[in-house]
Amino acid sequence: MVATKKVSVIIPAYNQGLYLKEAIQSVLDQTYPNFDLVIVDDGSTDDTAEVVHRFRDQRIRYIYQENRGLSAARNTGIQHSDGELLTFLDSDDLFFPDKLEVLVAELEQHPEVGFVAGQAVLIDEYGNPLGEVFNTPLPDDPARLLLWNPLHVCSVMVRRSWIDQVGLFDERFRAYEDWDMWLRLARAGCPMRWMPHPVSMYRFHTSQMTQDRERMTTATFAVLAKVFSDPTLPEHWKDLKDLAYANAYLRAAIQAYRVGDFQDGQLALSEAIRLDPELCADGAKELSRRLSALADSPKIHDKLTFLEQVYRHLPNHLSALEKRKKSDLGQFAVNQGFAAYQRDDWALARYYLMRAILYQPRWLMNRGVLAILLRSIWQRSIPRRLT
Repeated sequence: MVATKKVSVIIPAYNQGLYLKEAIQSVLDQTYPNFDLVIVDDGSTDDTAEVVHRFRDQRIRYIYQENRGLSAARNTGIQHSDGELLTFLDSDDLFFPDKLEVLVAELEQHPEVGFVAGQAVLIDEYGNPLGEVFNTPLPDDPARLLLWNPLHVCSVMVRRSWIDQVGLFDERFRAYEDWDMWLRLARAGCPMRWMPHPVSMYRFHTSQMTQDRERMTTATFAVLAKVFSDPTLPEHWKDLKDLAYANAYLRAAIQAYRVGDFQDGQLALSEAIRLDPELCADGAKELSRRLSALADSPKIHDKLTFLEQVYRHLPNHLSALEKRKKSDLGQFAVNQGFAAYQRDDWALARYYLMRAILYQPRWLMNRGVLAILLRSIWQRSIPRRLT
């Protein structure tokens, strides 16, 4: 394709010198040549500046500022760039080589679209794929972005004209500033598209901000409070308020359970059910599904043990979910076992499938379960880790 549109890539960097070299190189390796790269050092105290200055590429611009947070660093990058199109890369994440080419082509083919997003592949701190992908499409109704943020910030591209219209990232937010931005774009009527194509790699590691439970939970409710305090908010957006907050409380419950704060987890779970009683309809089938989905997160090490903890510390009034405990945990263990089998991790597959049988012996009658168990016995491998 003819690279007529210039793309500005913004990297905010704060004490991520360990990963920054890879991030920069993933931009320089792009198949689409017409871009500039603005790296904003947000008051780093490590070797961030030294890492940047090792590169000799005229497309790179380095800016230092006193620490002001992620939103402010992105805004500085936007203000010091001139590309017609904008995209973002966190300093510990990576672009696939065709990221710019793919998203620019999509915007070129759909000139009415102001925002496009692709998929993000999850990797660990060493760059190894975790076998999971952010692959949830944008909702048909933009207002339903209130219910969750399905996008990874590094997988999007937006026309600068739309940022000019809705304003820069909100610097009051120290987390979920990207979700706030997508909501503002949707609210302003920005046409959005999603592509089933991997464009970025999202790194999970121990120093990551998303591991900060209090910050992330506070930011979730702050974003929703900002939206619903708008007196001009359309009615069909207002109608989603209880559901949006119910989802937020469910996520808050999972965060609380993850760090062993069972009392806060119970309170948040109870509030989610109060706001969305449908969670407990039909024997709490939907609540069961949602808890299993939230437990199946890269942030959680031994996912089955975590879900067991949740079920052991349910609010007293959730008898319907308590009755599902054995079947839910058995099914979850089977799902994890099959996922481990797909990764050729025989020992981990055996571990999960044996746990499933302990919960529900009927799984021994399942041909797939039995075949994997028998084959795993011959592998005699040692579990690499519990994922």
